[in-house]
This record gives sequence, C-alpha cells and structure tokens, in this order.
Amino acid sequence: MWRVTARSRPVQYVLLGFLLWVIIDLGTAGGFRLSYFTTYGPLLLVFYLGYPLAFSYLIFRRQWSGWRLFLATVVAIGLIEGVCTRNPFVLSFPLLLAGIPLAICIYAPLTYFPLWIVNHDMRRHKAVVAVSSLVVIVVMFLSTFGARS
Repeated sequence: MWRVTARSRPVQYVLLGFLLWVIIDLGTAGGFRLSYFTTYGPLLLVFYLGYPLAFSYLIFRRQWSGWRLFLATVVAIGLIEGVCTRNPFVLSFPLLLAGIPLAICIYAPLTYFPLWIVNHDMRRHKAVVAVSSLVVIVVMFLSTFGARS
C-alpha cells in the first residue's frame, strides 16, 4: 500500500492533477482528437503542469481551502478561459450565464479531485463529484460527437 506522508501529498496532487488535465482537456477542448496535441503541443504542457503546481503550492504551502481555494479556481478560469484562450462562453453575454457555471463544473475536478483523492475525501463530496463528473462527461461527448466547425 502506498503510504501518504506530508511530503508526498503535494507530489501526488501534482501527478493526479496532471493526469486529470490531460484527460479532461483532451476530452472537453480537443474532442479526443490527437491533432489537438500536435496543434498546441508544448503550450498544453504549461497548463497541464502549471495549474497543478500552482494549486499544490496554494493548498499545501499556503494552506488555502474553502472560499479562498474556490476563488482561486474562479480566477484561474478567468485567466485561462478568458485571457489565454478567449473562450466566448466566458467572455460574451448571454453565453457567460451558462458558460461560467459550466467552467466551474469542469475546473472543479481539476482543482478538487486530486486533493480529495490524496486526502481520501471523495465520499464526503459525492454530490459535487457526481454533478461535476456528469457535466464533464456531457461536454466531452458534445465536443467529440457534436457539430464540427
């Protein structure tokens, strides 16, 4: 059995976060097309590693939790989806009325699931896990099999 120590928790968080970023981003943004990786290449690696590293620092070094962690997630959504990718679902009215809650449901697994797995807290948050997982699966399905532009 893998023994969890205080030092290994941030590393586990980063590894799980990286894995979730690859799966969730490939499914929701890339529609499970490998050309997505070849198009954006190293830039994706910055997001896949940078996000878990930043949040690992906030969670384990700065001891952020609760509202602080949620607000950090919302700020990350604004930076990534608004500034970096210029996602119209978070930038234009009235799309943002649906886009921001969807983004929160998609980013919740990226921020919280690795933390809850490392802390063995997934069962305690089963409603959030169920809702956000369902949203991610639906968005992945629509991204993969929806209309192609």
